[in-house]
Amino acid sequence: MSLHNTITPAILDTVIGHLAGHFMSGANGDLPTARHAAGRMLACYKVETEEELHLASDIVSYGFHALEALSDSTAPDLSLNNKLRLRGAAVNLSREGHKARCKLDQLQRARMAATPQPDAQADMISGMAEPDKASTGPALDLIEIAREAIQASAQKRAIHGFSLNHQQRRAAETIAKNLQRNRDEHERREAAMAAAAAIPSGSMPATRPAL
Repeated sequence: MSLHNTITPAILDTVIGHLAGHFMSGANGDLPTARHAAGRMLACYKVETEEELHLASDIVSYGFHALEALSDSTAPDLSLNNKLRLRGAAVNLSREGHKARCKLDQLQRARMAATPQPDAQADMISGMAEPDKASTGPALDLIEIAREAIQASAQKRAIHGFSLNHQQRRAAETIAKNLQRNRDEHERREAAMAAAAAIPSGSMPATRPAL
């Protein structure tokens, strides 16, 4: 994907203009060639947002400044302190470049996780449009069987006056028996309570002591 298609052109041109200076020596002073090289260097990091572009430009800048510091530290007329200072600066610049690269990788992983890839998105849409026959086939068959059974039952009830099959009759008989049993138990308890209430308290037989 082209950088011009994802990032504001003014921002991209500004960043490339700043980085082009690092490539002027290799481009023999030709600015368009240096800008082209800077653009190709940024494209290597596959940036798609302004924030990612900023981090990529930092990585490139830190890398070139570190190389310049190391190159300057090799000058024969420099004192030992200056050489150590330049080498220390190169190490710090490399460390900052590494931090920027880690941050860029983190942002790109988050962006990739939040945005479905074309293949994954196509598979998702295909899966939504075409359900899995292996998993939905049995369910669809059961639904169709149930629908046919309901229709057949409705037709039989209309023709035979709500006749029940053997299993339905057994279930109805069981429910009726349970209801009758509960009703008989309730009536028996009510009769016992009524009989007990009709006996005077003084006429209750004395309780025999336990042997």
